[in-house]
Amino acid sequence: MQPFVFISHSSQDRRIAARVCDALEQRGLACWHASRDIGPGENFQEEIVKAIRSARSMVLVFTGSANNSDEIKKEIALASQHHLAVIPLRVEDVLPSDAFRYELSTRQWIDAFDDWDRAMARLAEQISAIAGTQAAAPAQTTAAATHRWRRRPVLLASAAVLVVAGLFVYLGTDLVAPAVTKTTPALAASRGISGKWVSASLANPYDRNQKSVLHFEFDQAGESLFGTVTEKTDFGGVARGIQGGQIKGDGVVFYTQGLTTAGVGGEQSYKDHYRGTLKGGEIEFVRQNDVASGGVPQKFAATRE
Repeated sequence: MQPFVFISHSSQDRRIAARVCDALEQRGLACWHASRDIGPGENFQEEIVKAIRSARSMVLVFTGSANNSDEIKKEIALASQHHLAVIPLRVEDVLPSDAFRYELSTRQWIDAFDDWDRAMARLAEQISAIAGTQAAAPAQTTAAATHRWRRRPVLLASAAVLVVAGLFVYLGTDLVAPAVTKTTPALAASRGISGKWVSASLANPYDRNQKSVLHFEFDQAGESLFGTVTEKTDFGGVARGIQGGQIKGDGVVFYTQGLTTAGVGGEQSYKDHYRGTLKGGEIEFVRQNDVASGGVPQKFAATRE
């Protein structure tokens, strides 16, 4: 299986990296980490570059040792170059140095030093959201093949309903009406938005000279929405997992979460809230963050790529 997750860690944190790997692979997420997957005689640097190039996400095992690791800084730079989503996992209660703060200030942190099991569940959930439709497709195909035998009973039941409905009509009753209304839920499936969407170039509401483009990967399951939002600028890209996603009628609602600096040496978690409306082949969005200083609403439209 091609590893989906690259685990970046300090050489002093091999055991912790192995625990993270085990927790993710028990949840069906294939991982790669150097202390396990680089064989004797293989070129260390070459294997790391290959692994990052083939992965889709990176988990940074962040500790005091990682905070002083030049190799991890190189791995994060490669991850940005290959558009990997980087998820920092704080195993120790330490704040990043200036170099790491520059790279990770806009990414969502997961703290694992208080509740390990909860952190692993949250980490796996976020990585699964990044996987999007590509990870969900095999399960859907398998389910369809496994339950194909159910189609005949469904068809027979449907035929029975039609016969009973015809009998009621023949007898002059009006009890056939409920059978007609049951066909309406099937129409909702045509409003599915799974797939890739992209916005036009957006001006930063705080600095009109800065531009960015938003790339959405949506995975819809009924009224629930999963996936990622990647914001690309001239300086690189940042991917964040969609949380609290819901689709009701033509309405689309979700948020992403990040971390930014605030005050003197402080850090502040914030959310970008997205509220959208399906209109024709577009989704008209309003995006606004909840930073303490007050976010400026940003309106834009997204179309399918």
